[in-house]
Amino acid sequence: MPNLNKSTFDRLIEFYSLDLTVFGDAVYRFVNTSTFEADLPEDGIIRFSGQDWTPYAFVTSGWQRGGENLVQPTIEMPDFGSALAVTLAKYDDAPGAPVTRYLALADDVIADNPQAAFQTERYLLDSVSSDGQVLTLTLATHADFKRAKFPGFKMTREHYPGLGSNLLR
Repeated sequence: MPNLNKSTFDRLIEFYSLDLTVFGDAVYRFVNTSTFEADLPEDGIIRFSGQDWTPYAFVTSGWQRGGENLVQPTIEMPDFGSALAVTLAKYDDAPGAPVTRYLALADDVIADNPQAAFQTERYLLDSVSSDGQVLTLTLATHADFKRAKFPGFKMTREHYPGLGSNLLR
């Protein structure tokens, strides 16, 4: 891969995957850049971490670390043909589908460095909205996921013998 169509100063590339395998579908992989090797940007597939990633003009926001606030990042992407919206609608918007975000520098991706991703974040798909042109995926951490189920009783070693066993080692 000789070059990447990345115009930002830092040449930071963002990848994200949407895993719908639990619903019997595929893993959808997107990247916010493309190669110069094809006539159309969407044909310039990026090879990263042994997988092919589809170039797509998406914008993400709301990434933060720590703090007391609820972390709900969003991914906004054009969906003019509503292909992804229809796919998600088949699975009732695929609540809880794993979404993984990777950040890597363009030079590492071009060099096909297997350790290119210096930041990996995992979330769950919380909600989907669309206005017919822009599809917005709202994510949640595993603890903040609205449909997460936690025990409604006090957990003790009587019910969970291994509870806290690593604390004393």
